[in-house]
Amino acid sequence: MARNTPSGGKKREAKAPGGNRPLILALAGFTALAIVVIALLAVFSTRGGEAGNFTPNDQGLLPVGSRAPEFTTETVGGERVSLPEGRAAMLVFFATWCPHCQNEAPTIAEFSREYEDLRVMMISVADENWPETDTPQEVRRFVEAYGIQGPAIYDPALGRTYRVTGTPTVYVVDRSGRIVGAHSGEAPREVYEGWIQEALG
Repeated sequence: MARNTPSGGKKREAKAPGGNRPLILALAGFTALAIVVIALLAVFSTRGGEAGNFTPNDQGLLPVGSRAPEFTTETVGGERVSLPEGRAAMLVFFATWCPHCQNEAPTIAEFSREYEDLRVMMISVADENWPETDTPQEVRRFVEAYGIQGPAIYDPALGRTYRVTGTPTVYVVDRSGRIVGAHSGEAPREVYEGWIQEALG
């Protein structure tokens, strides 16, 4: 006669331990793989999204599509320099004490070495109208410390010509002298590279 359980049903036979183990391991492995894939997608979407979702802060700056004002000025070494004709240029208006300028300097230095047809021009605009002033010697030290290849300039008046009210302010100019990118503040590397490639195209 079968023995009844307290619920009135027949007593269940005990299953061998570990009977569901392969299924549990498979589910755990699938879950771990899914987590890794989701994490990788999040990383890639963030990297790509930095440039894709970026909106330049160009309010008050010279408009994209307009001609960059021509100029002739002096480097901190006393050499005369102008906006290059027939060559793309990246004009970086900065102040040596500006933390955002310091953050971007390594990337600017890489551009100055990687793109042979691009002229990077570092232009300090910090005079008595700014929180702190720069000197030609400080400008030279800044450019040399970061290994930026290109003329180092101290010319606050040039900043006014280009409507610079904050640092860093970057303009990318194509071979014909047309502004293809303008931004005040830090920007993702991919944004600058897109402008540079357009200017060189």
